[in-house]
Amino acid sequence: MRSVRELIEARAAQLGDKIYLVFSQEEITYAQMNRRVDRVAAGLAKLGVGPGDRVALLVANSPKFIYLWWALFKLGAVLVPVNLRLTAKEAAYALNHSKAKAVALGGQSLDLLSHLQKECPSVAHWLGVDAEDKGLLPWSRYGQSQEAPPRPELDLDTWAAVLYTSGTTGFPKGVVHTQGDYLRTAAAFAKTADLKETDRLLTANPLFHVNAQFYSAMGCLWSGATFILAEKFSASRWWGWTRQYRANKAVMLLALTTILWGRDPQDDDADNPLEHVVAGGAPKGHYHDFERRFGVRLQTLYSLTEAPMAVMGARGGPCVEGAVGLPMEPAWPDDYNRVKVFDDKDKEAAPGTPGQIVIQNPAIIKQYLDDPQATEEVLAGGWLHTGDRGKLDENGVLYFLGRAKDVIRKKGENISAAEVEAALAGAAGVAEAAVIGVSPPDAAGEEEILALVVWKPGEKDDWQGLIAHCQNELADFKVPRFWRRLEQLPKNALNRVVKERLRGAIPPEEEPGTFDREKGVVK
Repeated sequence: MRSVRELIEARAAQLGDKIYLVFSQEEITYAQMNRRVDRVAAGLAKLGVGPGDRVALLVANSPKFIYLWWALFKLGAVLVPVNLRLTAKEAAYALNHSKAKAVALGGQSLDLLSHLQKECPSVAHWLGVDAEDKGLLPWSRYGQSQEAPPRPELDLDTWAAVLYTSGTTGFPKGVVHTQGDYLRTAAAFAKTADLKETDRLLTANPLFHVNAQFYSAMGCLWSGATFILAEKFSASRWWGWTRQYRANKAVMLLALTTILWGRDPQDDDADNPLEHVVAGGAPKGHYHDFERRFGVRLQTLYSLTEAPMAVMGARGGPCVEGAVGLPMEPAWPDDYNRVKVFDDKDKEAAPGTPGQIVIQNPAIIKQYLDDPQATEEVLAGGWLHTGDRGKLDENGVLYFLGRAKDVIRKKGENISAAEVEAALAGAAGVAEAAVIGVSPPDAAGEEEILALVVWKPGEKDDWQGLIAHCQNELADFKVPRFWRRLEQLPKNALNRVVKERLRGAIPPEEEPGTFDREKGVVK
């Protein structure tokens, strides 16, 4: 198996009439998937899309996302999935930085179109997905071709995707993955999750994220399972979906297990067909409570955009409270997957000693797009330096201890502190500002953003004005929840902000004068 195209076509030949995808009321077989992908591939090829060309998708969870994605892989083109929660300015950065040749927009992104067309003049084709929208080439013109698509030479090293993730310098970085990365990770996930052809796996995770792509969609394709895709998560409908679609496995984010756990318990919580949930975890201290309440087995997961083949709970073993697990089990010939903890001298730390989590396997990031310095730093010594802190016990089980990078994790999203700080620095009346991640009780283990603002002389607190400013500059999930005034920021001799001195103070939900955008001023 040398490409994703080979895998798609092999499964279509082997499992033709078996259902691959379930979306709402639609069921699509493996053979139908292959035919529809070929139609899109042929249509894109007629537009001039070919090997190495980058094509961005601003498309919600749907069969058409997968048709476009797999069509690009068949053509040797490069997928650039864009987070649908980004502002027009943020999305334009990804399109320009990736040098996207074409962009497909779903109905939910049409309000960004005029800005994107103005700011991204190098895009040659603007493609519609949902409707015959003005300014977009309609699906009927490129998505339903009856011609055979070209078949360029592909191999494991063919670039497959540029996935954008928050960086510590303020600008997102484009993580380059190959078709081999997708195949190797899908195989490892399917093996470690014990995913079989008879399984029906449900996810509501967005397809523009590494999680849904590498694990749910590709994992099911690899194993021949049925993939059940929800358009978006709904806590009130989740368990009904499991019954409606007879799902026996699911992949979730920690934020979603936390939401489900936080709902009022019901007598029928365990009355569902789910047997197995793969997730970043459950609320701290409640891993086994979550399993008992919902009648499932929880298998933990730790990974990064740079390292989709990373760590999971042991296959078939019990969930370990507070742990993220062991290295995913490689299933590709001659593959390996090593996870260690390094000290501050980049040497292996002893069991039980905290340090930086590092990963080494053939499916890690190939490079940061057009950023050789950052690539060299993150892959120093042949190990991916995650920037996350952890420890290994004597059995090699990994425990996640927090983030060493200046990145805040909120509801499944990585947020660059520098990016938020840059937005604040451009606000009228602000002299300087810093942001940190905090974990108030009502966040159930997730992080919220606390902004610490030094106002210019004579300026009064204007939190609503700052919030409005940030909402114009940033996706809403990046806008701080908590706001606090400081007379000055603590700095070292190099005039750099010492964030450790900002952490560990009175929690924001208890500090008088702190503004909570959800609840108002803390008295």
